[in-house]
Amino acid sequence: MSIAVVRKAGLIVGVGSLIAVQGLLLGQRGGQAPALATPATDVPPTPRWPDGHPNLGASANSKGYWEARPGLGTYPRAADIPLQPWARALYQYRTSKTDLYPPQINCKPGGGPSFFLAPGFEFVEVPELKSIFMLNIAGPHSWRVIYMDGRPHPTGDALRPTFFGHSTGKWEGDTLVIDTVGFNEKAWVTGSYPTTVQLHLTERITRPNLKSLNYEATVDDPGAYTAPWTIRWSITDRTPSKWNDTGEMFEYICQDERQ
Repeated sequence: MSIAVVRKAGLIVGVGSLIAVQGLLLGQRGGQAPALATPATDVPPTPRWPDGHPNLGASANSKGYWEARPGLGTYPRAADIPLQPWARALYQYRTSKTDLYPPQINCKPGGGPSFFLAPGFEFVEVPELKSIFMLNIAGPHSWRVIYMDGRPHPTGDALRPTFFGHSTGKWEGDTLVIDTVGFNEKAWVTGSYPTTVQLHLTERITRPNLKSLNYEATVDDPGAYTAPWTIRWSITDRTPSKWNDTGEMFEYICQDERQ
């Protein structure tokens, strides 16, 4: 997995152990992120469903899961993020503390990009339910649901703020586009950068071939930022993070320090 900073960039990091990379999660600064890795051309093609759209996860003919690894390079500079003054101050506070950990460390869910801060993750599409379930090997054994049936987001009191928000999805060609609103302010959705209940997140996911996955997320939160900003990362057969075709999702027990 690698990161590309786009205009006003954000951050994402994959981990094999959240504790092992707690320093990174708190906001390493400086340097430029590496360019997106170029996928090899000799790997099997993208697995597809009978109607032709990509299968982002495992199938009968391609068992496996997306295995995430640490070592994704450095974070973009906070100066490149269009933070409002209060949000910049909170970001600086979070990154100045050596004993302040992301909520995921204490077994809280992580929505949006932070959902992928796990030893591994998987996409499970259930056509009869018109839903895609996103599972990860981390945290409180929770999952994201992407509703693919064309429903609108709830509004008013019906939109209850949660860690993952309310997600709807659609296919634009071979790209899964996920639109999410209704986040609470308890999660660190992307690194140490704060977000508010006004967050509108748009994620775009493609699978160019069996062993490659591209991810893009645009953060649009007028409560914390003065403009939208975008992050990107890729997994290929040449990156430390890979499509693990020799294993399957396994149980990961999150130990709450308060237990």
